[in-house]
Amino acid sequence: MKKTIKKFGAYAFIIGIMLFFCMLYFGSRFDYGTQEFLGYATIVIALSTVFFGVKYYRDQENNGKLSFKKALSLGLFISVFVGLGIGLMDGFYVSVINPDFFQEYSEASMKVLKEAGDTQKLEEMKAQMQQFESMSPVALSLFSGGLMFITVMLVGLIISILSGLLLQKK
Repeated sequence: MKKTIKKFGAYAFIIGIMLFFCMLYFGSRFDYGTQEFLGYATIVIALSTVFFGVKYYRDQENNGKLSFKKALSLGLFISVFVGLGIGLMDGFYVSVINPDFFQEYSEASMKVLKEAGDTQKLEEMKAQMQQFESMSPVALSLFSGGLMFITVMLVGLIISILSGLLLQKK
């Protein structure tokens, strides 16, 4: 199982970094809603390595047998590599490539809230923006990367469960 985790984890890590970098770099010309959609699509594509890793393990290393528990753990371990790759790239993006990301995103969000007339959420957004401005660049990149890691792990959990259900064989 370790061999499969290392192999598909490495694929997942590289795919996660490359796709997320392309999405962040080239997607910056789109509005934030489109960027969010592209970000989740990138996460799902990178996490497709979970399905292929679980299937590979079942068919090539475990004589066609696989329990749900083993598939789930294998999927989650591969998801960690995707989460690390995307989290590192996101942290790098907000600290090096676009250090003004949080300010730009907050301003765009506040504009939408103003147009909608949602004053309560607008005040919350202003308070959140002040918190981001008071954080150091390192803290911001750790926050952003950590948030992306958690997001990827949640999506990875869902994909691992689905892969386990689809691929289990006794």
